[in-house]
Amino acid sequence: MMRIGYFALTEQGFALARRLNEQWPGEIFPKADLKQHMEEAWGRLDALVCVMAAGIVVRHMAPLLRGKDKDPAVIVMDIRGQWVISLLSGHLGGANELAARLAEVTGGHPVVTTATDVEGIIAFDEAAKKNQLLIENLSALKYVSGQMLDRGEVKVVIDPFYIEERAEKTLYLRPQTLVLGVGCKKEMAPERMAEAFRSFAGTFLPDIRCIRAVATVDRKAGEAAILSLAERLEVPLMVISRKMISHLDFEAVPGGPLEYSPFVEKTLGVGSVAEASAYLAAKSMAGGAYETGRQASAKEKARLSIKKQKYEGITFAAAEIRQTIDL
Repeated sequence: MMRIGYFALTEQGFALARRLNEQWPGEIFPKADLKQHMEEAWGRLDALVCVMAAGIVVRHMAPLLRGKDKDPAVIVMDIRGQWVISLLSGHLGGANELAARLAEVTGGHPVVTTATDVEGIIAFDEAAKKNQLLIENLSALKYVSGQMLDRGEVKVVIDPFYIEERAEKTLYLRPQTLVLGVGCKKEMAPERMAEAFRSFAGTFLPDIRCIRAVATVDRKAGEAAILSLAERLEVPLMVISRKMISHLDFEAVPGGPLEYSPFVEKTLGVGSVAEASAYLAAKSMAGGAYETGRQASAKEKARLSIKKQKYEGITFAAAEIRQTIDL
């Protein structure tokens, strides 16, 4: 759910903000200290909806701008909601789509000025957001969009493990579809975990931002080293029960078979931690979203991509959430 902040300066404006808030819940900020409230909301919320003159909004937000991949969506509208303007972060921030949704509430007109939308062609920053793709080189986006607007051809690379010499005018989109499975000895030091992960990532991962979640078995969910790694990567920690692993057919896992460890079986009661946790978490996250013209089976929605790697009391593996890219 998008985190929205509403701003207004008049009673009529606040009445409209309250009306919008009923359909798209968020926070309604008071009139006093507008600049301070906007600054606070800028780094915390996903969208700022401002019922006031565009000039006021521009003057307040100008010092806050950081980049199109970092700034929140900004919507400006008049106090009657006749014109709902996508002012900032139209694609990556979702302002264009939000403007359309808010205009449905007010009965007004969404105003979108991004060239790709006006011309009805693919906007790759918007497609990246919709498909959870990482844009590795945002600076190339202007070349790609320019080519498409001129009806030229473009090259797009979408692959979680694809590595080649970078080209300035080639846009690289990388699926954020990897689940990192982790196992470790009891009371492993977080610093040692971080060191081992750097080694693992340097060998196997082209970009650590491809990781969508960290997964481990329930007996290891409280380990400070694993919690610290998930926090450093800024991704959720998914906990897989030993019961789930015990019911898993190690030989039938796509990308497998999983490696069975007698030692882990004796210690934890299951024969795999990193590989099994990564695969089961990826399968769970895939849900029912994977389709290829027919309903895919649960088994087809995830696969083991990186088999177990050992680092002195630490193990890593990775599974991939399979997805169809919708452009």
